[in-house]
Amino acid sequence: MDVVLTGVESTGKSTLAEALAATLGRPLVAEAARSYLAQRGGRYDEADLLALGRRQWAWARWPKAPAVLDTDLWTLVLWAEERYGRVAPWLEDAAAAQGARVYLLCAPDLPWAPDPLREHPAEADRQRLHARYRACLQGQRWPWVEIGGTGAARLQHALTALSPMLTQP
Repeated sequence: MDVVLTGVESTGKSTLAEALAATLGRPLVAEAARSYLAQRGGRYDEADLLALGRRQWAWARWPKAPAVLDTDLWTLVLWAEERYGRVAPWLEDAAAAQGARVYLLCAPDLPWAPDPLREHPAEADRQRLHARYRACLQGQRWPWVEIGGTGAARLQHALTALSPMLTQP
């Protein structure tokens, strides 16, 4: 079963994904949006979300074993809704068809780290978006756990939460 890190910007998803992949001995699937947006100076439009979705979909299918994914298509669904008020049908259908996974929702309990690719530094926005991520996960059929804390404690929290889920068939 894949492990997916999700949540609002600047919540340590990439750092935790790298640590989990190394600790669990699993391939890491990076966030496709980061490299894509870096090449475009952080600018994107609605059509780019579909291109990003296709890229993330392809990257997530590359590993031949269960992997750790630094995001998945539900993030792009939420961004499409947030920024454009609608979601391309392919993106929504593909998100629903992603397959067996367990989600770790990273809590916005880390300080905001400025980054030119991030859009929502205001604490009120971070909390509002976090609630949207939580609602999205509550509507899924896959298990999920909210992860908080810092550094090694955050990693240990994730490993403890994952332990029973990763041993199930």
